[in-house]
Amino acid sequence: MRHPESPFSPLATGLSRRHLLGLTAAVPLLGACAAETIEPLPTPPENAAYPLAEAEKFFKSLDWPKTDVAEPTQPTTVTLAITASEDAEIRHQQFAYFFRELHPNIQIKREVTSFGDYLTKYLTAAAGGSLPDLLYCHYSWAQNLISNNVLAPIDEYVAATPDFGLDDFTEAAYSYWVRDGKHYGIPSDSAPKMLFFNRDLFSAAGLDEPDESWTWDKLFEVAVELTSGSGVNKVYGYTAMPQMKADLTPVHLLPYGARFLSPDEKTVQLQEQAALDALTPWVDLQVKHQAVPSIAEMQALEDADPFRTNHAAMSVNGLWIIPALQRLEGKDKFDWGLTQMPKGPAGRFSPQVGSAYGLSTKAKNPEASWIVLNALMSTAGQRYFNLTPPSRLSTFDQNLADLKLPPAVAKAGREAITGYAGSDGVLRGVNTKKIEDTAKVTWDQVRAGAMPLADGLAKITADVTPILQEG
Repeated sequence: MRHPESPFSPLATGLSRRHLLGLTAAVPLLGACAAETIEPLPTPPENAAYPLAEAEKFFKSLDWPKTDVAEPTQPTTVTLAITASEDAEIRHQQFAYFFRELHPNIQIKREVTSFGDYLTKYLTAAAGGSLPDLLYCHYSWAQNLISNNVLAPIDEYVAATPDFGLDDFTEAAYSYWVRDGKHYGIPSDSAPKMLFFNRDLFSAAGLDEPDESWTWDKLFEVAVELTSGSGVNKVYGYTAMPQMKADLTPVHLLPYGARFLSPDEKTVQLQEQAALDALTPWVDLQVKHQAVPSIAEMQALEDADPFRTNHAAMSVNGLWIIPALQRLEGKDKFDWGLTQMPKGPAGRFSPQVGSAYGLSTKAKNPEASWIVLNALMSTAGQRYFNLTPPSRLSTFDQNLADLKLPPAVAKAGREAITGYAGSDGVLRGVNTKKIEDTAKVTWDQVRAGAMPLADGLAKITADVTPILQEG
């Protein structure tokens, strides 16, 4: 599942896992739907990543889940809205083909939309009264889609699925899709952000590689030392600058005891001394040392990730970039490693973020849709799609092992997820995107050296406060 650069707090529910799983399906789950005809599916496509024969063998080797929700007795189409790469779309087509053998009356049809257009498209569709049955949902959209009545609660369906395994997810992974004790999505992928580094650049400079003993101060020091060259051949010590985004707090501010917004997201806290202390080294790294790409330099690189194009020595990113790093070739290919996030004076922090799939409020076939959703997000489904990393803890180690990674990589990732990574400080309010867009205007001036940091933080505070009052 795709994660943009820029993809959870304790599970906000009144139901314990034990209580939820012990519920019975008190609400009747009717399978009635309009009669329709299902045409035979054509043989799905394949590519080098997903040969069809291997996909079929793998699919049939997995233990696909069952649910007490009744199968449809009439041919039923379930529409699934996704944002996918070419590889992912091929895998989805193969899934739909094999799934039909298990559920002959269910046909899956996909709506594929680019990530950039997705949120606007389905908020508009919801306002018009029409939605697909199932939707992909990025963590930063979750509360927006819930608030706008796009996603429906799924608790009655979870209760009707005894082997669902709610405790197979960390509380952080699930928390973005919870409101007022109800669950509105099943997490698909869920990853901590970690410190990636270019081994070749460290070796050429004669410097020791980062490890879990590193502090942010150490990173700033080494980033300056590793910066060299100019123009399109420049190598940056680090990429990229902090952004006024949803995960600014856990990546850059909590290590210093600071926050973008208060925990209840009602006040801006950027003018506190801790926030100034946390962000001053970053502005120095950009303005004084030019050790991270400027806005203009990113434009010259056509917004390609400098780390993944062999132009940066270090980067904080999610484990989801691992497959992309493995596919690098030619001049972009390099030997890479990862380690735990650096520590700050207040400790070590990382956001655990990802995506989910949910049932729409306009689903025409909610029972059949649940059968599809339950399979997609089951242990078998997360193995089949080889999510990196999956949100289900039971599949985490094996999915990473399938990538033929050094055991230390999977071990470090699991330590982050089960240790210090979480959702504290990750913005999730309905107006998060508006807050981000508003703050970016001033933050870009600070990054360019056109506005002192303290003045910039004061202006962002003044500009964002009325938005919080709207919410």
